[in-house]
Amino acid sequence: MANLGGLFIVLVVGGAVWIAFRYAQDLMRAQSAIQALNDSLEQRVLERTKELQRANDEIQRFAYIVSHDLRAPLVNVMGFTGEFEAGLASVRAHLDRQPMDGDDAAASEARRAVAEDMPEAIGFIRASTSKMDRLINAILALSRQGGRTLNPEPVAMRALLESVVASFRHQAGEQHCTIDIEGHLPVLVSDRLALEQVFGNLLDNAIKYLDPARTGRIAIRGRVEDGRLVFDVVDNGRGIPPQDHERIFELFRRSGVQDRPGEGIGLAYVRTLIRRLQGEVAVESVPGQGSVFRISLPRSLTQLSEKHAHDA
Repeated sequence: MANLGGLFIVLVVGGAVWIAFRYAQDLMRAQSAIQALNDSLEQRVLERTKELQRANDEIQRFAYIVSHDLRAPLVNVMGFTGEFEAGLASVRAHLDRQPMDGDDAAASEARRAVAEDMPEAIGFIRASTSKMDRLINAILALSRQGGRTLNPEPVAMRALLESVVASFRHQAGEQHCTIDIEGHLPVLVSDRLALEQVFGNLLDNAIKYLDPARTGRIAIRGRVEDGRLVFDVVDNGRGIPPQDHERIFELFRRSGVQDRPGEGIGLAYVRTLIRRLQGEVAVESVPGQGSVFRISLPRSLTQLSEKHAHDA
């Protein structure tokens, strides 16, 4: 009987060992499969990242080349417009010296064309070439920004924002609006110039689209959220319709009544910069109430940059 009991114990222990061995084998196979899947996924992500980087580089080169190719004929148009304007002035001076008593219908039409129609046409040409020149400069600026090497450094955000706000004091004063800096604004390791350009463009946009029917109020608020720094640029301006919340970040796109100077470049520039800083930008807005432009940034660009450089 004792032998049977011992045999039973051996069988139970042996069965347990066998089950544990099988479980360990299954676990190892599962871990190997997961590791292989992770390796494959990381490789695909790396390849996709390289493809996107190559595409981005090509877009920047294309924008730069196209901008230069457009500038040459534009300069010619602007130059010949000046010559045409100078020639027109000579023709007008000559006609002004001629007596008007004997003018026939054709002569009267010529005088009117020289005095009114042609100067108006020249004005349209100059306005169009000036706009194209600004657009070309904007494309060049975006392409150059995409190629500029970022310089991560410790940035005291309160001091940086105070400096940016100070540069808008006169503009804000003319609009009778206040600009406040609120909340937790710690030191951020990032590119100082890019940050100045981001908040400068957002403030310029907020001031430009204030509602003249009420006193303008703009606030920049900072906080830490899920290990990242979040900044809200809040205004009580005109607001933006929901259908335009995404398109305003597209190049040459604007929202609402076009009664303010601009080419629809600033917010596209902001998004380009924010993405280079490994951040995100979005807008919440209600027409007639105002807008909130929310920026989320990593606390340290250095760590992310080194990781991406290593992955590449």
